[in-house]
Amino acid sequence: MKIGDPTEYTYQWGEEIIEMMRNYGYDVIDIKKNDVTYDNVSKSIEYYKPRLYVHIGHGCPTSMQGQNECIITRNFDINELTNMPNFKEIIQPLIYQTGCTHTCKTLPDICNPICTNPTNVNLLRGTIVYTISCYTAAQLGNCAVKYGAEAYVGFKDLMLFPVDDVNSQDIFRDVHKMFLNELLTGHTIKESTEKTEKFENELISLYKRTKYISLPLLWNKLNRKVIGNSGASLYG
Repeated sequence: MKIGDPTEYTYQWGEEIIEMMRNYGYDVIDIKKNDVTYDNVSKSIEYYKPRLYVHIGHGCPTSMQGQNECIITRNFDINELTNMPNFKEIIQPLIYQTGCTHTCKTLPDICNPICTNPTNVNLLRGTIVYTISCYTAAQLGNCAVKYGAEAYVGFKDLMLFPVDDVNSQDIFRDVHKMFLNELLTGHTIKESTEKTEKFENELISLYKRTKYISLPLLWNKLNRKVIGNSGASLYG
């Protein structure tokens, strides 16, 4: 088994997904690497108003993460903050950081909930969102739909996949490509999810004796979450 940043592999998946989209004739705005900043993403969404927004990278319950900072965020109100079990640990550093503009950086804590950027999730109004990342459907997805996103598809917990010398990770890439291929060819989110789950069931059965493949496949299937209008499609 190889160990490394999973985005080394999901980045490659993204390149293949972009090629697939363009082959279907879609206009694709590709923001990657150091260009994936809060400002660049916000301005691009606001200007292009995409029907489909795909995020491939790190995620937390409250944000999508770029290479260096959070890019789609939700804010916490004071009641949510004070009810957090670790509220004192969160708020104490901020007492000494009044005016600091760097509390949203992903390092050293990629899941820092105190982000000084304003909420930009409202920019996804009318958009179908698909995330290949951990956790974002736990909170951010609900927030996005509340702010007007038509639908949000992501994972409410970790998104798992193995990496090895025989490219087992490609099996998990193909699951995401299955969903997006269905969506890109006009099927609804519900239809695309059903087709994807059928494919996952076939893979789980095929690799049932290879636990490090079958169990993550099952985990991802159980933790995928569709929020909002499951009858939405790219064509209407």
